[in-house]
Amino acid sequence: MLSSLSVRRALLGVVATLATTAALLTTGVAMAGPGYHAPALGDCHAIDLAHSQKKADPSDPVPCSSAHTARVIKVAKLPAGVSWSVSAAKLFKIASHKCIPTFMATLGRTDKVRDRSAYSWLYFQPTQAEIDHGARWIRCDVALLGGTELVNLPTDATPALPKPPLPDSVARCETGKYAQTTCARTHAWRSAGTFRIDQKAYPSQQQLQHAAERRCPAIAGTAYWRWSAQGAVSWSLGDHFVVCYSQTTS
Repeated sequence: MLSSLSVRRALLGVVATLATTAALLTTGVAMAGPGYHAPALGDCHAIDLAHSQKKADPSDPVPCSSAHTARVIKVAKLPAGVSWSVSAAKLFKIASHKCIPTFMATLGRTDKVRDRSAYSWLYFQPTQAEIDHGARWIRCDVALLGGTELVNLPTDATPALPKPPLPDSVARCETGKYAQTTCARTHAWRSAGTFRIDQKAYPSQQQLQHAAERRCPAIAGTAYWRWSAQGAVSWSLGDHFVVCYSQTTS
């Protein structure tokens, strides 16, 4: 026969086991679902350009005190009724609406200043394993383009951009192959200035080209010049600027 002390110990053991089992079950339920493995706001990552172009980023965060090329600026939700089987174009449109406003706020300053910087935004969806566990989050990152690679972020402060004129370490240039880069790196084109198109509807490529032909030669000041403009989502948010680039050597 068990002593009263043994009985109490046995009962305590059963209670502890039941509590542990309940905790594990509860944890399992909590982990599965829309927020499964969701990234944390402010997480830093050391990824390269090729990795940044993939649909998912399973890499572990790195300390933000160490070198990093991307930082999580928003964790958004996939809209209700939308599945991960949507087209890449549809998902990009959703991510644009979710990420771009926060990206603008992260950089700070004005549209015309932001558009002349080499900063860009990235987005990632969950891995297939995370999707199988119900994950429905979209990760929005800020990154700094450096031509064929991502450049280490120079700051995690908000606003990320200093007052203009922007230093070459973050100012936008383009390589000979028209990839955006900071002007501190080898480049063939430099952002020379901007002009604004006062039109609510997003213009066609032909309209943008004609506008650039009228304005960019004087802004660029070189025989050869280029231009770029934001996409439809940024346009809908009020960024109607066209950037003109002058030909240069570095």
